[in-house]
Amino acid sequence: MKRLKYVYYFACSGLIILLSHPAVASRLEEAAQRGQSIVISVGQVTAVIGIVLGGIAMSIGMANLGRMVLMSGVIGAAATFGGPAVIDMLKEVFR
Repeated sequence: MKRLKYVYYFACSGLIILLSHPAVASRLEEAAQRGQSIVISVGQVTAVIGIVLGGIAMSIGMANLGRMVLMSGVIGAAATFGGPAVIDMLKEVFR
């Protein structure tokens, strides 16, 4: 049991050393930035779809459902379009 514990510590230490290497760390950073941009793009597309579907639902007579979907789309658009801009502004202010 004690030997297994040492093997576990050795494996964790090796993994940390491997992931902290500058070449691997820069790749991980690039992958994280790419993933973040993909999530933001998907959020922006779904916000616009929500606004459009809300407008369509209101125009065909489903006012309550259309209003809920439309407001959800507006809130999503404000978060996905405005969020990155606010974060960039705060980065510049506190730089």
